Amino acid sequence: MDKSKILVLYPDPAGIDKVIATANTQNSKNGPFDAAVFLGLAIPETAPETVPEIPIYFFGAEGESLEDIGPNFTCVRKQWAIVRLQSGVTMGFWNEKAKNEASEEALETLEDEETSQKEEAQFGDVDILFTHHWARAVGATQQLMLVGNKKVDSVVQATRPRYHFAVGSETGRFYEHGLFAWSKSRTCRFVSLGRQNSAQRWFYAFSIDKIAGVESAVAENPFRKVKKAEEEEMGKRPRAEPEQRMTENGSMAKRPRIAPSSCFFCLSNPKFEAHMVVSVGEHSYLTIAKGPLPRPHKTLNMTGHAIIIPIAHEATIDPSSKAFQEMEDFQRRLATAFSAHAMATVFFDIARPENVHYHMQMVPIPLSADFAASLAEKTRDNDKFERNQRLVFKEYAGADLASILQTGRYVRFIVYKGEEPVHYVAPLEGEKSLDLQFPRRVLAHVLHVPKRIYWDKCRQTKAQETQECETYKSFFEQY
Repeated sequence: MDKSKILVLYPDPAGIDKVIATANTQNSKNGPFDAAVFLGLAIPETAPETVPEIPIYFFGAEGESLEDIGPNFTCVRKQWAIVRLQSGVTMGFWNEKAKNEASEEALETLEDEETSQKEEAQFGDVDILFTHHWARAVGATQQLMLVGNKKVDSVVQATRPRYHFAVGSETGRFYEHGLFAWSKSRTCRFVSLGRQNSAQRWFYAFSIDKIAGVESAVAENPFRKVKKAEEEEMGKRPRAEPEQRMTENGSMAKRPRIAPSSCFFCLSNPKFEAHMVVSVGEHSYLTIAKGPLPRPHKTLNMTGHAIIIPIAHEATIDPSSKAFQEMEDFQRRLATAFSAHAMATVFFDIARPENVHYHMQMVPIPLSADFAASLAEKTRDNDKFERNQRLVFKEYAGADLASILQTGRYVRFIVYKGEEPVHYVAPLEGEKSLDLQFPRRVLAHVLHVPKRIYWDKCRQTKAQETQECETYKSFFEQY
């Protein structure tokens, strides 16, 4: 029985020649390999100086088919491509850098009982599948919401791979899911890699037969688990019933889906209040707050309350995205600006898939303020109300912080007071009722302004907002 040996790597795009040299060394020591695959969406589409000794495949920009960039260095340009090795083993590539209407329409009809067999035949089973994102069903087993993509779920279920490789984000993460079954004679192993130099495993070598051997599954099929949960949920309520949310008094209310044209944070909204915008970046922008929590600072002649908002209309934000990085730059600049005026800054955000448009707010506080004490007191108050989700705040840093941010469900405060910011984060559980005013309650306690918790009780006139924004621009532009 012929076996194929495959090498999968997630390289740092800045050092492709060194990675190819590593692959060549592995081929000499542990090969020969039939093929190698570079994961990630940032591999340079130029011929490397080092010649690969084995065929290497990687994702590239949209195009008609596979393109040989150099000897044994092939760029996958199609959205959906299949490579068949000499042994008969098939490798499927779902390229998230490319778009194809036929492939997109095929995915959209996979769950239609009348057309699913036809579309699944169009995709067909593959032995090995390569994508950038995880399937959401797999991410959900690890409470990781931001590494998944729903379209990948459809591709995985249509192709029923025996191996599925992905990375989930720019930084990646190593994770190997337990073997699960598609059928009595077909199983799947999901593997995610960290990126080279990330201190996580970044390459994976394995052998695979054309004829699938029977292995005992050790984990529940995550896709069936999701489907079962959806069916149980649909059994509890009529199919046509709109999404719901828990109101403050514990009753259920409709949760409308807000389109960008109706979202107050979207630049495409015809009613967008441009007079409040302080600064616009490539992926995010800075604005003053409507209904600011602090009263105007005497020496600065403004409240200082600001909001950093990604331009994309998304409920959560990927920590590896350019928008996230740009928002962090806004954070540092704001912290520096207020530090120069002997003030600390507190940033806060609530991340959860139920949000309309993710954003982060910032409030300046006195350097002498004891933020940790106020957070502890308001957390105890929150826990007294049974309907409220219990919040457990801890200080996070490094890999632990990166891990909890990837879940896409948390309440976070970032305090800039010294040289390094301190992150206080509380993970959230599912769709349990959450007091959305909690961050303002904490900061109202810090600033001793208990009557300013609700923004609509702190409204300013348009003239006041315009003046505040102009003052903020002059204050911020030098940083």
